[in-house]
Amino acid sequence: MKITLLQLNSSDDISKNLERIVALVESHLAAQTQNPTQKKTRLFILPENSLYFRIIEGEPLKALTLDSAEIQQLQRLADLHKIDLHFTTAISDGGKVWNASVLVSPGEPAKIIYKKIHLFDIQLEGQKAIRESDFFTHGDEVTGFEIDGVRFGSSICYDLRFSELYQQLAKNKVDVILVPAAFLVKTGQAHWETLLRARAIESQAYVLASAQVGEHKTTQAGKAASRFTYGHTMAIDPWGQVVEIKAEGVGCLDIEISLDLVRSVRRQIPMSEHRRLK
Repeated sequence: MKITLLQLNSSDDISKNLERIVALVESHLAAQTQNPTQKKTRLFILPENSLYFRIIEGEPLKALTLDSAEIQQLQRLADLHKIDLHFTTAISDGGKVWNASVLVSPGEPAKIIYKKIHLFDIQLEGQKAIRESDFFTHGDEVTGFEIDGVRFGSSICYDLRFSELYQQLAKNKVDVILVPAAFLVKTGQAHWETLLRARAIESQAYVLASAQVGEHKTTQAGKAASRFTYGHTMAIDPWGQVVEIKAEGVGCLDIEISLDLVRSVRRQIPMSEHRRLK
């Protein structure tokens, strides 16, 4: 299966974000069509905050619902090109707001597939505090989904620091773990690649991490505010090797998933048979 990771520089303008996402997907598919030797992307993975990135801390969230016009437009995009789209943004569901991942598949209604369990409440030295839990509800379920026989496990950004989530995904024998993210620059430089590679090694699965990148400026008139994210979208194989990386800039990163490689790694080091702690 061919998967494409999008690296974005989203803002607090949902319409503009959506326009850029559609343009990126369509231009990437068009380029593949022009090259008959290229395999077509089956699944596009977008980063955290892909449709809405809150720039001004404390501002009300612009949460979407599954029947929002923006999500319906992504549905039409999936239907037209026969692709799956996986994106993560603020979603209102059941009277609560979640930092959630949504899967849009051709011919099927959009569905929430994961609600972020570990919310980002931190205080770095010299920086303003960030408190996701002031606006979002904690998820409480380890989830996954399947496309064409490939089993995917879900996580979002700050979840990456909590190994117990990935231990559960490993027990569920997922083939690919998704980590859509908007990592800060300071913590990204220190921890991003190390944590991603560790999760791939301990889970013996691909880890695909699509990221936000660069300076994100508010689009609100008369207000000057910005945030910075680390970028470095990565595809890591089950052996823990970084096989593809896009460090900077908006764009696409392709990865070909091999279930044979997943099986080979697990056969050589059969960790699932050796686990002693539950």
